[in-house]
Amino acid sequence: MNTQNIMIKLTIRSATQLLSILLSLTLFSLSSISQAAPEKLVVCADKGYWYPFVFTEGYEAKGLYIDMLNDAADRLDMKVSIRPMDWKKCLRKARAGKVDGIIGVSYKDKRAEYLEYPADAKTKKFSDLRLTQVEYVVVNNASSPYVFDGNVTTLPQPVRVPRGYSVADDLKNEGISDVNTKSKGDHGTLLRLISEKNGSVVTLATVAKHFEQHRLFKGKIKTQKRAYKSKSYFMAFSKKRPTDEASRNEIWDALTAVRTDSVLMETYMAKY
Repeated sequence: MNTQNIMIKLTIRSATQLLSILLSLTLFSLSSISQAAPEKLVVCADKGYWYPFVFTEGYEAKGLYIDMLNDAADRLDMKVSIRPMDWKKCLRKARAGKVDGIIGVSYKDKRAEYLEYPADAKTKKFSDLRLTQVEYVVVNNASSPYVFDGNVTTLPQPVRVPRGYSVADDLKNEGISDVNTKSKGDHGTLLRLISEKNGSVVTLATVAKHFEQHRLFKGKIKTQKRAYKSKSYFMAFSKKRPTDEASRNEIWDALTAVRTDSVLMETYMAKY
């Protein structure tokens, strides 16, 4: 074999090796991009009335959690699309990976099978990376002599909770045999309470306060002074449309920065 042929073969081999390296780098780069935080975050939110945290106004998601997420997205130069929908549909969309996540969801083992939560969501009552801490209360008919003393098993039954809400499982686990989840939202649970004239409703303290002044319920319901429990609520991510851990933490940190800015939060709350 002459020198010229040897040089040609070496050149071809070098070019092949270079092409292989470039292809590997390209694939690695594409893989990294696919795992990065999305340029546009698509999340769903409960369209029910969870004032002031999440509610729907003119087919648009509104509320404190919406303000917080929009602010956090601005800090990260990220676009966000928030879609209000029926709660169970929102959970299904996240399970199927049709949205990037859910804004305003509490921790539940079953949900953790398809949602990514902050590391302390299960173990801490007040998670460091929560959106807010939400207080639940018991509501009864105004004429009821019942007084809640903290013993959940004494609650007048049925205990009504909107369909798909995790607090229903909490009540069952604490010994309540008749938990009614026939209504889609708090408005429905309260209508059943006053029309059927029995049982209880468990809802957010802020929601109870609002409906006490509503024309349909004013003078007909009363909120127990002692709270039932409080829970941390989160921005959680779908495991079917995963972002890398660093990007999730970046978003949770931005949300925490918003929550811990007392001046900013007071500005938001003043709207509601």
